[in-house]
Amino acid sequence: MVALLVATLGVAPAGVARRALGGKPSAAVWNEEIKAAWTQAYASAQGVPANYDIDEIEGRIPSALRGTVFRNGPGNFERGGQRYEHVLDGDGLLCRWSLDGATGRARFASRFVRTPEYAAEEAADTVLHRNTFGTQPASGPLGELENAFDLVLKNPANTNVQSWGGKLLALWEAALPCRIDPDTLEYVGRETFDGLLPDGALTVASGIGPEVDASLGLGVAFTAHPREDRKRGRVVGWSWAAPLVGSSLSVTVHEWDAASGALLASTPTALPSAIAPHDFALTDSWYIFALNAMQLNLFPYVLGLTGPVGALRTTGEGGPPRAQPSLPPGRVVATGRRCAGRRSPRARPSAGRRCGGARAAHGA
Repeated sequence: MVALLVATLGVAPAGVARRALGGKPSAAVWNEEIKAAWTQAYASAQGVPANYDIDEIEGRIPSALRGTVFRNGPGNFERGGQRYEHVLDGDGLLCRWSLDGATGRARFASRFVRTPEYAAEEAADTVLHRNTFGTQPASGPLGELENAFDLVLKNPANTNVQSWGGKLLALWEAALPCRIDPDTLEYVGRETFDGLLPDGALTVASGIGPEVDASLGLGVAFTAHPREDRKRGRVVGWSWAAPLVGSSLSVTVHEWDAASGALLASTPTALPSAIAPHDFALTDSWYIFALNAMQLNLFPYVLGLTGPVGALRTTGEGGPPRAQPSLPPGRVVATGRRCAGRRSPRARPSAGRRCGGARAAHGA
């Protein structure tokens, strides 16, 4: 049965794939000391939620320094004795450091992003949802096939935290942002930016129209890596939905006023890839997307054998730069190893690292 699945779908169930690797790493790269260090690094956080004054401070906080720093990242890696398959399936843990140099005080707080999925799994003490990197509900007599046709992924809200327009948002690559109360770090709800982003169970576009998508319960995702344009005082991010059919990705780039949160521009376009890019770059005139030279084999994912990442295959596509048809107000191009750029509406004459990026800072 396993051989048939591998031959037909090009993928083996996770456990079979691990056994097939065989062999052991050398002691130089995997020994008890290294194992202990990695085990500690990816141990689930204890003592959460937390909220306390930091008593041990080396040196002195500068008197003029006052503000708050937020960080976000995976902080819980198991549920009910089941270890998550990958650290990036870990539940998002928000941390906050508040500094006040005038009083010499520092305070720390932390809390998991308590999405409805997180709260349900915590109450049941078991994995209830499928995850991007392969964590799935425990299988029964039919093995991984018991997860077949369950295509809704859990939002771990574990990739980034950003703040603009008075909103604090915990972000993940393939869902809507999670609105967070900055004072308590409690989960408030999914952020649609006043209905700008459709909220649905699946981030898929039918290709027929938004009314049909809404009736089918389809929505969009929002990037985990919005960019700040300090020159213009804007925050730029993009929403996307995977195509139900076809090979182009529906993307809309949005620009907000960083201080007020007012929406300033929305630019819809399509990228020549069915897979959402991880990140993008921003210049004075362009939005730049580095596209993935990969394709998604949906059958293993649909049949419950693996998560979406396990169903990806590298294509190795590259080639010389090539231009795409013009799209007002700019154009779409692909350069080098499939890098697509979209001219920003700001360019018109008439228009006015996880660790490094996973933070938001507020000064008084």
